[in-house]
Formats: sequence, structure tokens, C-alpha cells
Amino acid sequence: MADSLHHAYLLVGERSSAEAFLHSFWVENGATLTGSPDYFLFTEELFGIDEARKLTVAAARKAFGERKIFFIAPERVSIEAQNALLKTFEDPYENTHFFLVVREEGLIIPTLRSRMQIMRPAHTGQSSALTSDAEKFLSLGLKERMAFAKKFADADLPAGRQGKNLSVFLDELLLLLRAKGSTEPLKKVYEARRYSDDRAASARLILEHLSLVL
Repeated sequence: MADSLHHAYLLVGERSSAEAFLHSFWVENGATLTGSPDYFLFTEELFGIDEARKLTVAAARKAFGERKIFFIAPERVSIEAQNALLKTFEDPYENTHFFLVVREEGLIIPTLRSRMQIMRPAHTGQSSALTSDAEKFLSLGLKERMAFAKKFADADLPAGRQGKNLSVFLDELLLLLRAKGSTEPLKKVYEARRYSDDRAASARLILEHLSLVL
């Protein structure tokens, strides 16, 4: 069965669910990831062009065992990084497998997505505090949404970590709007979510914009 595996997978869902799925997936295919020198983790907050280059270099190295396995599960994946991965995913090294995790498959550019097999691991059931925040945001009036945006941006977070929570929050909004079948609002949040991956993105400005258009 291992010989027929695809070289690249897009795992749509939460990171914890995807990671649990990955380990059980490889146990079924005769491999143990824990402690393996051929198992590579990329779980930075932002997977950018530098991380994409590091992955490409690591993928080119000779494996210690039979296969190299890459688990890529950051909070954000830049468009530049996705474009850099095109060649790696299109022309992969033998017995090398990539698993990229996102909450919404639409966050991955179509050209890269077309090179992967899409899978949706079962949710582990872990709750997210940001889910209730996303629901609250959608239920608020304009004035209250603006206040929410300011409070969100001013939250007591370590320097440079604001974008992480923003990305997760927007992903939760996407999930809620998809469940409601809200097509136009979904497009607006997708646009904001793509922009949120930029290092210079402002949580307050993005949420204030969504307050006006949703």
C-alpha cells in the first residue's frame, strides 16, 4: 500500500486533528514518525519563502530510511511560499511525502492545490475560544463590531503574535459562514484572510473593514 501513496496531501482541518491523523496514517502504512530522522516538522507561525526554501533543501537530502515525511502546519502560509513549493510538489523526490495543513482549502492557490490530494481528518472535538468570538462578531451591530476590532487588536499578546490570532479568528469566521451558506460574506472574509498572511497586516484595520462589509 505504501508504494501507491501520493506525494503531497492537503489536510483540511485543525492542526491537532491533522497531526493525529498523520501518525495513524503512517502506522497503517508501516512507519513510525516519533523519533524518526526522516520526519520533518514545519510549525512556525508563518511559513514564508525562507521556510519554503529550507523545506526544498531538506527534501533533496538522502533519507536515513525508506521515506522522508514533511508535516507543514503553520498558522499562515504566504503566497510567495506557496509559489515556491510548486516545483517541489510538481516534481517530487522519490519516496518523499508532504502533508500541508490548512483550515480552509481555499487559502491555498489553485495551482498548488491541484498538485495535492485533499483529505479531511475527523475533528478531535477540541473546542476553540475563538469560535465563540467569531459567532459573537457576526451577531454584533456596526458600532459593537468596531469596538470588538479595537479590543481584539489591543489584546495583551506578545509582540509580533497578533497575526496568529487574527488568522485563526478569520478561519473560524470562514467555517461559520460556510455552514450558514453565506456566499458573498464568505468571499469577503477569504479576501481578508489572504491579506492577513502578510507580515504587515493590521488586525484592527482588517476587522474594521469586515465590520463594514459583512
